[in-house]
Amino acid sequence: MDGTALQGKAILVTGAGRSLGAAMSDYFESQGATVVRTDIVPAYGVIHHDVTERGDWEAVVARMVANHGRIDGLVNNAAVFFGMRPFWDESDDEFARLLNVNVMGTWLGIQIVSREMATRSRGSIVNFSSTSGVMATPGFAGYGTSRWAVRGLTKFAAGDLASRGLRVNSIHPHGIRGTGMVGPPGTEAEERARDRNNPLGRMGTTDDVSAVVSFLLSDASTWITGREFVLDGGASLTAAV
Repeated sequence: MDGTALQGKAILVTGAGRSLGAAMSDYFESQGATVVRTDIVPAYGVIHHDVTERGDWEAVVARMVANHGRIDGLVNNAAVFFGMRPFWDESDDEFARLLNVNVMGTWLGIQIVSREMATRSRGSIVNFSSTSGVMATPGFAGYGTSRWAVRGLTKFAAGDLASRGLRVNSIHPHGIRGTGMVGPPGTEAEERARDRNNPLGRMGTTDDVSAVVSFLLSDASTWITGREFVLDGGASLTAAV
């Protein structure tokens, strides 16, 4: 990317109050985008937004259109994860919360934002899944189920919305350094994860993810929809995908 890939675009990023969402938002701004950041966690410059509430989505979209005139891209990044669990130890409440935030939150975002995008017959939506959405990793049954659902939802949305000029793709990252995905940033647990099931021998970085999402939001990817982009250093090469 040359630093202008998203020049003039208005991008909405959920879960942008910290971690990967915040890093991606910074990256998109460095590429020339105007970024509206939302999160349920309070943070400076971030709009409060519960992605499981239709009313919150409608308010965020209305505010963004009023302030910026349009929405060119949506990054459905907001999600929850409660850690690894043996299958029999997954609680009903945690499983329901995983589905509500990770799947329903993505569903609502696609539905509501795509209606606005369709008024201009163009727009790109990027949904966050995980490598847990392309392989069955022990201990991730509840979380992984939500991520497989996002993968499938992406394909249905891409098929239904293509005639409207809209594109929908999914991102499937493995452990990303500095995000807490594999333990608190900078800890021994994170370091141990660096080489685990990863032929390239390093953890991914927020820039690795941001660059691919930026490409999918940009005009360089206008003939790509309904695809999944696995960012894992080769970790899932031996898995059935």
